Amino acid sequence: MPLSPPDTGFVGPHDDRAEISLDWVIRLRWWAVAGQTATVLMAQAVFGGLRLAALFALIGALAATNLALALWRRRLRAPRLACGAVLAFDTLLLTGLLQVAGGAYNPFSVLYLVHITLAAVVLGSRWTWFLAGLAVACFGMLFLLPTPHLHHAAPDMSLHLRGMWIAFAVAAALTAYFVVHLTTALERRDEALAAMRERVSRHQRVAAVTTLATGAAHELGTPLATIAVASKELERAVRELPEPHASRLAEDAGLIRAELERCRGILDRLATDAGQAAGEDPGLLGPEELAAAIRAAAAARERDCLHVTARPGPALSLARGALLQVVQNLARNALEAGATAVRIEVDSAEGRMRLRVADDGAGMEHHVLERAGEPFFSTKAPGSGLGLGLFVARSLVEQMGGRLRIDSTPGRGTEVCVEVPDARRESGTASA
Repeated sequence: MPLSPPDTGFVGPHDDRAEISLDWVIRLRWWAVAGQTATVLMAQAVFGGLRLAALFALIGALAATNLALALWRRRLRAPRLACGAVLAFDTLLLTGLLQVAGGAYNPFSVLYLVHITLAAVVLGSRWTWFLAGLAVACFGMLFLLPTPHLHHAAPDMSLHLRGMWIAFAVAAALTAYFVVHLTTALERRDEALAAMRERVSRHQRVAAVTTLATGAAHELGTPLATIAVASKELERAVRELPEPHASRLAEDAGLIRAELERCRGILDRLATDAGQAAGEDPGLLGPEELAAAIRAAAAARERDCLHVTARPGPALSLARGALLQVVQNLARNALEAGATAVRIEVDSAEGRMRLRVADDGAGMEHHVLERAGEPFFSTKAPGSGLGLGLFVARSLVEQMGGRLRIDSTPGRGTEVCVEVPDARRESGTASA
């Protein structure tokens, strides 16, 4: 991609489109050279009296600038600025051609609208209104410059010409307005569709991970149950042995059973992290109640590191388990990434529950922040995590109709802001 141009007042978010469209502008200008040449020759053959030298000089200027643009096309660092400058130059060049070939009487003055429409489609609103103003000014200037055979006009022709100029100004303004708004609406629709496709894709990946976790839990459940029975029988048999071997072997059997329960807990956590707990009915939940639930659900080793505060606010209809899982995933990620303290703030207002989870960790580099939330992406050591915590948290928030935003600066920690709407409001919006 070309380097971004300096801020000129006209440069904006349409550079990609301008870069693609610049090739089409070059082709259009070659067609304009051919069309103008054919039109001049035909008019000379039919009517005669044209100033051919001046006309072909202007057409030659169009061809020469287009040749230079085609040769330097790949070296341009500001395609949008170049495209706007070319359209402005062509507007001035069209004014010269019209002045030489009849001035305001020339019916080809309608070609001003082509430049305005191209700017609206390619360059955005600022360039469009700039070129619309330039076209109106240039067309108005044609009425002020001397035009051959003007003395043959009828006495009321001046009023007619003023009406033409006003009509053109109105047509240019309407063209710019409607085309700009149409292209803006199409861009917003495309962005909304892209966001929706991304959410659908994320939900499909959650379903795939859930299926994987459920299958793993099912497949491992039988051997773990067998180990549990065998370890219990082993522990009972060991107790009948004489000392001192009995106590040591009984301790080993107890350790096997403890590790077995740990494996079962990991499988349960894997299934929960994969999103199985999302399908619950919403219930009324206030900020203070949610804060108390967060403190109660925290593991014993995490409670000293969590600082949960809540602001009084209205109770909302929310999925309690899913929200707790989101907060637990975010807090666990922060602590496992090296944070020593995690601050959780809860409040509700305007029909939305807001959670702010901030830690004092090392923060994330830009390239890590860009990938944060991807499934199975983790910066932890191998075996320390599956890379699903943030992915599942974002997916659960989106399933509840909310949004999750991450701000992180290296050396300053990470802050995650979650907003979840009242389920009653969401269901009312959907039904409407």
